[in-house]
Amino acid sequence: MMGSLTRLPAEAAAACVRVRLYLWPHRLLYIGPGPSTRSHRHHAAQICWGLGGSLRSRIEPHGKWEAWNGFRVLPDQPHAFDAKDAQVAMLFMESEGAEYACVEGRLHTDECIVPFQPPHAAAAGLATLAAEGGTIDEANAICRAWLGLGSVNASGRGRDARIVRALQVLQSAIDRPVRLQSLANQLNVSPSWLSHRFVEETGVPLRRYVVWTRLRRAVESVLQGASWTEAAHAVGFSDSAHLSRSFRDNFGIAPSSLIGRRDQISVCFDKG
Repeated sequence: MMGSLTRLPAEAAAACVRVRLYLWPHRLLYIGPGPSTRSHRHHAAQICWGLGGSLRSRIEPHGKWEAWNGFRVLPDQPHAFDAKDAQVAMLFMESEGAEYACVEGRLHTDECIVPFQPPHAAAAGLATLAAEGGTIDEANAICRAWLGLGSVNASGRGRDARIVRALQVLQSAIDRPVRLQSLANQLNVSPSWLSHRFVEETGVPLRRYVVWTRLRRAVESVLQGASWTEAAHAVGFSDSAHLSRSFRDNFGIAPSSLIGRRDQISVCFDKG
């Protein structure tokens, strides 16, 4: 399963000690040292690409370790991951979103783990992000090229004004319970219209958008100096344990494990 796609030069891979995070309302891109995990599962779909060093994964509980350049893991599938001493790009996507549906529609397989290699341009782009960083729009274009989805207008221009208003309400009230009926009443629309149109406009169901927004806000707060408990309360979680469980459910690891030392992290957030 080894290929000849663009890789991060060995010296750059060794020097790339910083973690780079790019966060959108429906996906998270992690670039940095590869983790080694025990058996776990997460609701997000995961795609990995090795920038330097070897990757191994296996289906739990009885699968064999397999080496890959890159692979895709189905949502909610127990698996283990070993990328010790490697540099990796890991893309977590909302599994109920339109973007992931397009990817799965092209693969035509329900295998739990399958090879998934980026095109040359996307592989080169990931290597550049690892070595030099980049803007959220540059990372967005690279991710969509990686997924074979083409370009996209990341600004959200052209959205229905009522959905724009819904997003504003959600952003301002993310620390409080979100109820579809209440939000629909504020917009003078029916709950069914809002539910369907929200997915059409954002690509993500409303309830999943809220979860990802809360997790993203919590990460942003911690990186700005808040404790995990403070961050949890600020976005509507009951405590840091609640936040950690939700983070694990989506990404398979504790938030402190992903973020690590704050002074070694570069983060870009999509503000659209």
